[in-house]
Amino acid sequence: MRSSRNRFQLPWFNRVNNKKLDTTDTQTDHSDVALSSDPATRKVGSPVFNFYKNKLEKHLQVFYRFALQSRSVSIRDIFAQVGSNGRHSLVDLLSVLENRTTAVDRRAKDWTGYNNQVLLGLADLLANTAKNDLDTHSALLLYDFVLDVWGQESFADPNRLQYVEALAQAGRYSDMSEYNESLGIEQISPLQVELLQLQKVRHECLTDVDWLSAVNRFYERQGMSYVRLLDDTSLPLLDRLASDSAKVVDGPKVSVIMPTFSPGRGIYAAIRSLLEQTWKNLEIIIVDDASPDEYASLFNELSQLDPRVTVIRQTHNAGAYVARNTGLAHATGDFITTHDDDDWSHPDKIATQAGAMLDDNQLVATTSSHIRTTEALDFQRMNMHAKFIQMNYSSLMFRKTIVDEIGTWDTVNRGGDSEFLTRIIENYGSDRFLRLLDKPLSFSRVWSGSLTSGEMSRGYFANSRLLYRWAFRQWHWNSNKQGTKAILRSGAAREYPVPTTFEPGARNSDLGIFDVIYVTDYFRQAKFVNTVLQEIKTLVSRGFRIGYMHLYSPQTNRAAGIPQELFDLQLAGKVTQVSHDDEAQTELLLVYDSAIGMFLDGYRSTVKCRRAVVIDQKSATLSGSEDRTPTLLSQSLRNLDSCFETQFKIVGTTIEDQRRLDKQVPALRRLSDEMTWYMHVSEEAEDIRLPSAEPVVGFHSYGNQYRWPANENVFKSVYLSEEYDTFLFGHLTPARNKYNESVLERVNLIHFSEMEERSFLQKLDFWVYFPHHRLNDSIWGPVLSAMHAGKIVILPNRLEKIYGDAALYGDPEEVSSLVSYFSQDTSAYIKQVNIARKFISELFSTERLQWRIEQLIYNNR
Repeated sequence: MRSSRNRFQLPWFNRVNNKKLDTTDTQTDHSDVALSSDPATRKVGSPVFNFYKNKLEKHLQVFYRFALQSRSVSIRDIFAQVGSNGRHSLVDLLSVLENRTTAVDRRAKDWTGYNNQVLLGLADLLANTAKNDLDTHSALLLYDFVLDVWGQESFADPNRLQYVEALAQAGRYSDMSEYNESLGIEQISPLQVELLQLQKVRHECLTDVDWLSAVNRFYERQGMSYVRLLDDTSLPLLDRLASDSAKVVDGPKVSVIMPTFSPGRGIYAAIRSLLEQTWKNLEIIIVDDASPDEYASLFNELSQLDPRVTVIRQTHNAGAYVARNTGLAHATGDFITTHDDDDWSHPDKIATQAGAMLDDNQLVATTSSHIRTTEALDFQRMNMHAKFIQMNYSSLMFRKTIVDEIGTWDTVNRGGDSEFLTRIIENYGSDRFLRLLDKPLSFSRVWSGSLTSGEMSRGYFANSRLLYRWAFRQWHWNSNKQGTKAILRSGAAREYPVPTTFEPGARNSDLGIFDVIYVTDYFRQAKFVNTVLQEIKTLVSRGFRIGYMHLYSPQTNRAAGIPQELFDLQLAGKVTQVSHDDEAQTELLLVYDSAIGMFLDGYRSTVKCRRAVVIDQKSATLSGSEDRTPTLLSQSLRNLDSCFETQFKIVGTTIEDQRRLDKQVPALRRLSDEMTWYMHVSEEAEDIRLPSAEPVVGFHSYGNQYRWPANENVFKSVYLSEEYDTFLFGHLTPARNKYNESVLERVNLIHFSEMEERSFLQKLDFWVYFPHHRLNDSIWGPVLSAMHAGKIVILPNRLEKIYGDAALYGDPEEVSSLVSYFSQDTSAYIKQVNIARKFISELFSTERLQWRIEQLIYNNR
């Protein structure tokens, strides 16, 4: 044990631990430590390349989804560089592929080190985010290359579907037909081959009659009624579709609710498709969501079309789901369904769905499938799965009786379909809900530009919608855990939060002025989410108006769930969710995670900020490991500047971070050292409790194996002693993997689900932390929490440079003597605890956080 500044020196304080420790370890992916690789086999590139190479090799699908969500163009280069083992940017790679000659030459070329799965991921990315035919052509160059060099066995099912779709889009129909068969597309996705052929006919046929014949042949093979085309050729092809069936199906009344606002000409096709249903016992309830007065004549005309049509006109625009609930209140049918005001439904649609529920009394709801299409009936899609047939959320049909049991639609102005359907499944079970996905029963209109803009596109889902979805899902799951039903009564308050702009009539509303908006990745597994939550709670308690903006980070390996604590704060009105495209202003925008800016070139924010700061923290690393970082600060700052139309400053979380930033960014970009963004410890300090007669030692960690002692010998020296009892808390899998069960049986193990961290710390007298010797540590939250809780912290000698007099230091075998000495000398114990608390107060306290925030908000106004 050694400390040049610690007054409580024992005779062996000056010893230095020079022992060689066993480095045997299991390899685990950790969120707070840069991953290592085998030094004997790794190829060292730039730190950024190394990070994304590891990411794509170990988490390809996660990063692919991130790439789609990011809308970034620059991220394509990452795939190209990793896929070519550092040889090529995307432009260089495509140039190489464009200049290949024959297949024999291709196979003869040395492609050692190229990663075919990453290249296929790049091809999928280009195809799914294609803005024009050149992007599709580039994707095909990659698909063809992988096919030539590695063969079709390297293609997974999603690659196969994406490839043949791209072939069709490029007009390579001969190749499309060949690979439909050789890649087994019919087995992967029934009907996709036929729909691709229909697409081919649509593009190649000379007359609309030829296309109609092909469509009816398709319908005949599916056992569906024929359709015809209206004679009015001035109409788009979608609006000319009409029933050619005289079939009549009887049954209970079905109420069809159609919300609309300022409808276009497509509403005539939508209403006609309902009136021509083979199921005749219908009522069609059109709910006008306060369209302008000039639409009055249109609605009068629609109400006269058929006795089954009713028009209800609302006086205030409140959104589609308020309109649906209005229609629901007027509905008299046994079955309820909805219909969008510009879609066309096949004449068999309602009979198919209602018939399924008549055949099985246990079914409470059905949905059908649809194909998204342009007005010219060019098939499209809006998710990442290359299948034209998709489930149609708007086709949901349910028994009216369930409304009395689970409530009505959520009154949000978008996204409520998925919540209502999920509520049905959660309350009744998936076996009582039927997805009729074997044939397309609707065409849903896609407007120009909607595939590459707006809130949904191929693989992109607006962050506000994403947060809404996680909020209601967690409400459903929590209700189930508590043994209650997720019910949403009309007029009752929600038990989960929604974005302010999702409230009725609030779309595009101005959210006003915030003191601080925190930008980070708020997924539960994200790197900084808990740190940000601590700061948010503290600032809210101090009267600041706080917003939170979720932007996905490339560091996050599992995009699953949002902390319930954040949603609880939002539901209580203490924080506001802000999307990048909302109207809002803030005195201070804090981006917690510089990696968020790396691929932000596809975003432009409408949020205005007076000052903007990036908080940059370097992760702990492993000595001897490959140097990795997710961030090139110049690129990240450039993208953040452009996205938010301001100039960001940057600050580190330690003085060491500040010195690193001196070399990485211009001097005027870095905040001063006094603004160093030290980690915040928020809880009120408790009274100091003197050590127990039998001292209690403890440690807690949440999953990082390198936070634990390197081997069993060190573990036993630190935590096993006749002098004290030991409690270990948190995520204990690393300990179970590293040490024999017989050793762990001699300590008390507490999983983090069994109690709160604060309660665990109250049990302890000493908190002891001896991480793996390869861990190059920095300030770590659990150390500060233990100090703040009034516990003496004992650390290895090498960490003295980080924590100074705030902790005690020694070798593993000296821990027992330290615990014994300070347990017996209570005045020394209290003095050491107070030194640690002063260390916390000066750098990590609530007052220090508030001072930094106020400096940034109020200075230089």
